[in-house]
Amino acid sequence: MANIDNAVRIATEFIKKWEKLSSSSPTSSKIISATAPDNTKVYAYYDSAGKVWTIGWGNTYYEHGAKVKSGDSITKKQADDLVVFIVGQEEKAIRSLVPYQRLKDNQYAALISITYNAGEGNFKASSIDNLLNAGASDAEVSAKIQDSIVTASGVYNQGLKNRRIDESKLFDGSYNVLYSYYLRNEKNVNYTAAAISILAITAISFWYYKKHK
Repeated sequence: MANIDNAVRIATEFIKKWEKLSSSSPTSSKIISATAPDNTKVYAYYDSAGKVWTIGWGNTYYEHGAKVKSGDSITKKQADDLVVFIVGQEEKAIRSLVPYQRLKDNQYAALISITYNAGEGNFKASSIDNLLNAGASDAEVSAKIQDSIVTASGVYNQGLKNRRIDESKLFDGSYNVLYSYYLRNEKNVNYTAAAISILAITAISFWYYKKHK
């Protein structure tokens, strides 16, 4: 049985890795560090794919239901609180739709992430819940996740496809941050990983040479 609190924690961490804390103002557009001070100003930015104003960790509305609009700003602390609130709302929305009692924490977390990103309506339209309720295998559900909700405003979106792949990996237990970053061509991580790999290969080659020369 899924531990809801732990599944929510996993989902929130996953969502933050994917969404980033994006911010823009009339003079700049940047990614804010997750460790930035709580009083750091976070500005609304326009999501050109979804054609909607967004703030903080990919949120399009606030706790009180008002939509994010151009010119809005909040603090990083408010952005962190907002993502926790929205994750909680999405978890409650899908709890009655899926047999969460039979799911592992990471599986339930993947479903929460999908709903956070795409909304309850799109999650239901994807029929992922129908597969789960019909007792489909983990492999079948994972494959369905990869192919579901990959368009924005009716147009295929590679970023959404990549996210669904990550969520399918989270669901089947094979997700890891390094894989995710490679998939999305995150250069700052790629370079580090490549350097580590080169050093490891070099060390092994040197050891083999010394042993067999």
